[in-house]
Amino acid sequence: MTAGRVQVRVAANLTRGYVDQVNAIAQDAAQADNAGKWGIDGWIRLIHNLLDLQMRTYATAVDIALAGPKWWLEQPTTDPGPSDPVSVPMAAYPRTISVVEPLRRVGRPDVVIPGQAVHFVPEALPPGARSFEIRLTDQRYVGASYVGKVRLRRSDGAGRDSSTVSFTVGL
Repeated sequence: MTAGRVQVRVAANLTRGYVDQVNAIAQDAAQADNAGKWGIDGWIRLIHNLLDLQMRTYATAVDIALAGPKWWLEQPTTDPGPSDPVSVPMAAYPRTISVVEPLRRVGRPDVVIPGQAVHFVPEALPPGARSFEIRLTDQRYVGASYVGKVRLRRSDGAGRDSSTVSFTVGL
């Protein structure tokens, strides 16, 4: 559905690594307690391990901040990928696609994707086409499902056939 975002993966990996290390420290403490080797020395070791982890994490964050541009403030460098295919009835003639009702987020009808942020792939349906995809130019709307309605109009000049299609699509 969408292209991967390196920035999100970096933050997720840092967080996952921190949580994994906290879990490892907690498991070591639990094993020592189960073995009957706890007591004041166990508490001291636990606190030292957690403080050490916290200082290493802080040093890593400072190192990242000093190493280069603030990656968390930069716009993602990848464009969102296409949506899942939106099924339409087949026709033996070419058709144009236009928005009848704007795309509204499922469960949040107040979130509406502006028309200029929606592009259809292909822009016009060739004869026999059964689906099209949606590409967004604004990444703020990626990661949710939307409902909308499009009009399919005959574009070969042989008539004025048109139909509307309602759909739900994940972007």
